[in-house]
Amino acid sequence: MQRGAQLAVEEANRTGRRRVALVVADDRNNPEGAIEAARRLIYQERVPAIVGPQFSRNAIPAARLAESERTVMICPLSTNPQTTAGKHFVFRVPYLDTFQGYSLARFARQELAASRAAVLYDVANEYNRTLAEVFRDTFLRLGGTLTAFESYTTDQATDFTPQLSRIAAAGAEVLFLPNLNDDVRRQGRQARALGIDAVLLGGDGWNPDELASEPAFAGSFASRHWHPDVATEKARNFLKAFRARFGEPPDDIAATTYDAFGLLFAAMRAAGRAEPEAIRAALMSLEPYPGITGSIVYRGSGDPSKSVVLVRIDGGRAAVHSVLEPEEPLKP
Repeated sequence: MQRGAQLAVEEANRTGRRRVALVVADDRNNPEGAIEAARRLIYQERVPAIVGPQFSRNAIPAARLAESERTVMICPLSTNPQTTAGKHFVFRVPYLDTFQGYSLARFARQELAASRAAVLYDVANEYNRTLAEVFRDTFLRLGGTLTAFESYTTDQATDFTPQLSRIAAAGAEVLFLPNLNDDVRRQGRQARALGIDAVLLGGDGWNPDELASEPAFAGSFASRHWHPDVATEKARNFLKAFRARFGEPPDDIAATTYDAFGLLFAAMRAAGRAEPEAIRAALMSLEPYPGITGSIVYRGSGDPSKSVVLVRIDGGRAAVHSVLEPEEPLKP
């Protein structure tokens, strides 16, 4: 995230008339740390805008503070609807969890032609729970059957044998794992050990590039916000610049962070000043912004209309399988 931010700010300072100062605050990956970081940025640093936090569990409380203090906040990766719901100063770059869960269920039912699906999810995490529930409801609406809807809690995330044994007994063509990467790796291994041969399907909590080395995940699918294979000329320039600056390719987080800063700078230019109310108004009225992760436009809320990039793990690597567009209707 910090590298994506640094690259965006360095480019802005080379081409802009006014210099941008990047102030970094660590949220320590917990809600309390996110509130503390946001307070420092708002009250001590007096920034006009915040980019981050990344994860919804941290972004939701930080967003409440930003809204109450009328400070613009752009979330590069938070996908939970609560982050922006009812707020005027909070925006996001990615799609919502509701659209992600809907798109994955539609893919499983229509493209994979799966009639039976099972779900295993962390019930203590709102991100996991939202994806699981939306997937379940959409899959059933499309005429599929849910053979199992199993849960666990974050403090019991090592042995999933009881839940997976019930899933194995119920049978399914697709096993949806809307969980974070470390849990998913164990779940995939244990599922295969129990003889579950269902296609594994996951959300943006997966890291497909890491899971690609695991035999259990061959033939599985996961949603992403961006992939180098889906690259416009602007995205190719970003790839080249990022590699030159940091010696390695960017990931989703670097890409969405870079877009968040690009949106912020475009709004500042349109507003003619770096004041929160002016930035907020400019973001709401910007023409579709050509981001490297796709076109971004806000119409009436801080949630953009964005497509889902679906990758398939095969042959030890994760490659783009398809792009799921939000305009496609839900077929009965």
